[in-house]
Amino acid sequence: MLSDTSIATGIGEGFVTFVLIKAVKGRAREVHPLRWTVAGLFVVHIALGPAKILLNLG
Repeated sequence: MLSDTSIATGIGEGFVTFVLIKAVKGRAREVHPLRWTVAGLFVVHIALGPAKILLNLG
């Protein structure tokens, strides 16, 4: 999924996966707003890798 692998990446993927599973199961209200925020920030972080490659930024 990501170009780099680290413990932080794995934790981020876990946050995103947890939130997505809760949302798909119709239990999104059970997820704390801070967890939604952290998951969203990790999605942005994950998307920056391919975006940089596409835009030849590094």
